[in-house]
Amino acid sequence: MSLTKRTSNKSYTGNKVLDIQVLLERVLAKNHISEDIHFKTISEHFSEVVGPLLTGHVTPLKIDKNTLVLHVANPALKFELNIQKKAIIGKCNTLLGKPFIQGIRFD
Repeated sequence: MSLTKRTSNKSYTGNKVLDIQVLLERVLAKNHISEDIHFKTISEHFSEVVGPLLTGHVTPLKIDKNTLVLHVANPALKFELNIQKKAIIGKCNTLLGKPFIQGIRFD
């Protein structure tokens, strides 16, 4: 029996070679861990997303299937934020460094 030296840093799954980053992203996504990490990041920097004046009136609740769920107490403010959905999504994704948030829902 001959022993061969492994010369690659890549992981093997069946016949496919996977980069460790791809494998890690799959594990995180499957277990919804990436949603938790991204929610924590958005929550900590929420005043940068909606502005300091709105921070006391809008609360991030969770991320559900790439949708940021926000609690807004005032119906008029909810209407205004609904108009600004694209801008809020853009700011969230800029903060995260990738296009993760795809929608916003108000509860």
